[in-house]
Amino acid sequence: MRLKDGDFYTDSRNGKVYRLNEDDKGSWYVSTHEGNDKLSRTSGRDMMKLLKSFYTKMNDS
Repeated sequence: MRLKDGDFYTDSRNGKVYRLNEDDKGSWYVSTHEGNDKLSRTSGRDMMKLLKSFYTKMNDS
């Protein structure tokens, strides 16, 4: 799995769509379109574990 800033994921727990973001310090977080549901920033390794556990990547089309 490779993290890419701007990819979209669906949360299997609540059905919301989130965007994967990387900040200027190399930390990762997901946010909703409205930007008001940010989770804590985390390392790439921890974000990959989180995405594999609860999120499904949306199609690029």
